[in-house]
Amino acid sequence: MRTVTKPGKPSKPSKPSKSSKPSKPSKPRWKAVLLGITLTVAVCAWAGQARAAGFLIYELSGEAVARGSAVSADVNEPAAVWFNPAALSFSEGIHASAGGVFVTAKSRFSPAASGTDDVTSKRGNFVLPTLFASGRVNDRVAVGMGVYTAFGIGVKWPSDWLGRESAISASLQTVAFNPAVSFKLHPRLSVAVGFDAVRGVVDFSNGLPVLVGGDVRLAGAAWGYGGNAGLLYQAVPDLLHLALTYRSRVRLKFDGRADFRPANPDFGPALPDQPGTATITLPDIITVGVMGRPRADLALTAEASLVLWSTYDRIDIDFQSAPNRSIVPHGRNAFTVRAGADWTTRWPGLHLRGGLIFDQAAVTGQNLGPGLPDANRIGGALGAGYARGHFKVDVGYLLVYCLPAEATGGREGPAGTYYTLAHLVALTVAASWP
Repeated sequence: MRTVTKPGKPSKPSKPSKSSKPSKPSKPRWKAVLLGITLTVAVCAWAGQARAAGFLIYELSGEAVARGSAVSADVNEPAAVWFNPAALSFSEGIHASAGGVFVTAKSRFSPAASGTDDVTSKRGNFVLPTLFASGRVNDRVAVGMGVYTAFGIGVKWPSDWLGRESAISASLQTVAFNPAVSFKLHPRLSVAVGFDAVRGVVDFSNGLPVLVGGDVRLAGAAWGYGGNAGLLYQAVPDLLHLALTYRSRVRLKFDGRADFRPANPDFGPALPDQPGTATITLPDIITVGVMGRPRADLALTAEASLVLWSTYDRIDIDFQSAPNRSIVPHGRNAFTVRAGADWTTRWPGLHLRGGLIFDQAAVTGQNLGPGLPDANRIGGALGAGYARGHFKVDVGYLLVYCLPAEATGGREGPAGTYYTLAHLVALTVAASWP
């Protein structure tokens, strides 16, 4: 996802010529009605696209991507700050890693109305950088720090497509700063707590009604705060591990601006640029995981996450002069299940990996829109890692196939079916010191 800043104020629309006939008494009334409709469309679109944060990018390292991110019970890298910080106190020495996740995705919309052609979004390409570091303070205490993007999405549709009044483009990105500390309570049991400072930025454009023409761009930014905790129990060290993690919800109150760009200059005075606010809450995430090692060179992992997307039940938007609006997206809690394998080959330092993922959609068909063509997702992963001396390199690839998702309600966009396919490639370089 690209980093987005507040857009500059667009040029003012030209004033109507003096030769224009004076407005009839009824004209201000229908312009006021149309203004209300326009603002309603803009508000609904902003809220709907802010919900694009519902795309959780859980895969934050090359090793994790290759294992389907089923690593909460078997994570041996500084990215444990995200996956399970309790693992930090079992890791000796000082560790640091840097890398990124390249995401490319494309969607196609097939309208429900007969005789209408399919529409394809512009392919979105995003690079999500990650930085992690960890170190032991003493035999029982370790600390870690992570900087990463875990929530975000971007999509761009043709400017003249069927659903232009719902979305032309949408981008949302979050960057989290996450320090954590891990305590070893017992040689086989550790716990951890962490703090999250999250910066969120949203940038969205949608078309104005046909009579007005043009579009409106909405942009905003916010800070939010939360926490995370983890537990790791090595029931049989290196053979059987159990994990439990929790990451809290984060409330983001966006301060933004709506820049109206009507094609019809008559509507310039009726559509002034103005500030606005919207409150979005990122969900809680609860994960349980297990690692079993049937043989010395093979680790098998599995885990399940409950993501509380019900935090999107209601979104309130306040404008400076326009009527305030409330959107009720009815986000639902969703499950994700993951499984992975890590094989230590006969070649010193070389690991081969694979994984599978099923991710349940957070948005139902009645509330599905083009800003987030959400769907049940199936993912297949593979990758490799190589360690030598103090350094290690991990690479992972994940193919995400979204099952066809039917938009039935027409609330967030036109009725029809969305088809989406995404690819993720992750590369991580890590270093360790005694």
